[in-house]
Amino acid sequence: MTRLPWALIGLRLACAPLILMAAVLRWPGSTLFAIAAVALLSDVFDGMVARRLGVDTAPMRQLDSRADTVCYLAAGASLMLRFPDIWRHYRIGVIVLVVLDLGRMTFEWRKFGRSAAYHMWSAKVWGIAMLLGFGEVMLTGRAGPLFLAAIVTGVVTNIEGAVASLVLREWHHDVPSLWHAMRLERSRLAT
Repeated sequence: MTRLPWALIGLRLACAPLILMAAVLRWPGSTLFAIAAVALLSDVFDGMVARRLGVDTAPMRQLDSRADTVCYLAAGASLMLRFPDIWRHYRIGVIVLVVLDLGRMTFEWRKFGRSAAYHMWSAKVWGIAMLLGFGEVMLTGRAGPLFLAAIVTGVVTNIEGAVASLVLREWHHDVPSLWHAMRLERSRLAT
């Protein structure tokens, strides 16, 4: 039973090439959306199950974050392959999002020697927003308010994570919000 969280992370990693294959082979958008939904559900439940079983270690949370990134990149690439016009229309927002994400990861590697694994509440909202935005495109063939909301939510999430990385002097995992990061740092300074 203690391997279940690892299996859920593995499931999410397996969804990434499936999403790409489905886009290349032009499977129906509903199939792409279903695979993405399985990936999101595995993301939701791996952390909950790990905490309940008491096996939520730092290495597990780091792999969880990397699996998220791999899956998000696969979903983005599949949209680019299937709907290149949408990418051209939203390229500025997507570029801002990618630059923020890569910049944040680079900063964290330089500061902490590894990427953050905060799993903030805003990141959970972003995951849901991405699934809805992805679904909007895959099911309708058009990007609309849900796709735009996913981009905006991603920008906000990355800014919150970047500020948390600026605030924290030491690496931490599972920091739910910027407020929690500031509280951790105040506690560290008080000792």
